[in-house]
Amino acid sequence: MNLKLFKFTCFIIKILNKSAYLILFFYSSFALSQDLNESRFWSSVSYIYQPKEEVSFSISQLYRLKEDLNVVDSYITEISTDYNISKNLNFEIELRYYSKNDNKGKAQGFENLWRYRVAVEKELNLKPIKVFIRLAFQKRTSLDKQNDFKEYLRIRSAFEYSIKKWDWDPYFSVEFIEKTSGDNLQKIRYGFGSSNKVKGSKWTVRYFYQIDRFKPKQKYHIFMLKYRYKQKAESLKKEKIKLKT
Repeated sequence: MNLKLFKFTCFIIKILNKSAYLILFFYSSFALSQDLNESRFWSSVSYIYQPKEEVSFSISQLYRLKEDLNVVDSYITEISTDYNISKNLNFEIELRYYSKNDNKGKAQGFENLWRYRVAVEKELNLKPIKVFIRLAFQKRTSLDKQNDFKEYLRIRSAFEYSIKKWDWDPYFSVEFIEKTSGDNLQKIRYGFGSSNKVKGSKWTVRYFYQIDRFKPKQKYHIFMLKYRYKQKAESLKKEKIKLKT
């Protein structure tokens, strides 16, 4: 082989090797700096009983998927009560039992947890827009581990736009979820969707874009489908008939 050609070939190989290292370095830096994205699916079925105009009780079963809808996240059973403190001001108490799938780390399996939440929501009717402002506190505790709990303060604002001769009114919301114990963690959840009432039942479809603000940031695309059936006491039905006649 010609000596000059051999030296030129060696020079090109060195350049290619250095380029490969640089490409690998930049790719690794870029990949490590990227936010984590994940798709999730939430579903729930609820039964609501309203004995009085200002009070209602509900029981719900929730089912959730995670990791791009490939893995079960949790099974949740929920009971709650709503009380109208005054016109357009609502107080809520909610209790949940979780069977949550922990598939990371050394100890894996379904963990048992329970959560309570108290919330106050104010509704402003500014036709054709309804504005909702909710303040809530929640605490979730592990039943399998000692002194393992998380506390959050949640602030949500939302509005619903009423469209004439259209059953699926658009709904938009933004919620800030701030952890008040342990590691500092803030979640921001943006949402939009709609609901429709059909013969005592209500279907809700929503999409949430959630950002967990820690390094690296975790971002979630959450798709939610909810079904609720509401039953009123006979006394309320009779009262409604009287008002119509």
